[in-house]
Amino acid sequence: LNDTADYFFDNIARFVVEDYVPSVADVLRVRVRSTGIEEAEFTFDKMTFRVVDVGGQRSERRKWIHCFSCVTCVLFCASFIGYCQTLREQSNVSRMQEALELFSEVSNSEFFSESSVILFLNKVDLFKEKIK
Repeated sequence: LNDTADYFFDNIARFVVEDYVPSVADVLRVRVRSTGIEEAEFTFDKMTFRVVDVGGQRSERRKWIHCFSCVTCVLFCASFIGYCQTLREQSNVSRMQEALELFSEVSNSEFFSESSVILFLNKVDLFKEKIK
């Protein structure tokens, strides 16, 4: 099940009412598995940013290579809760271990030798709940 399944099951009575409107919390807990490559470009303070989201699954990684030219910064996202979850592709491998190995590979890659690398650990709320 998804990381946030408990939240949705706990709130199911709200979701089935005819005039249901999702709250910010509802939207933030929705999970859409990323596949392929998604790009977005935006301007902030007269600077243009291009953000490229690449799928994290092993089968998606081969699609990344053409996104690596002129990368200024890598924002690597990993889940705190991954320590107790396994990969879909290999059920005996921890998601946290996989994320650490991939982070090491990305941050030490020649493609990013001149790039800043930022590690963003998300799902802290779920991690806190899990270790209580």
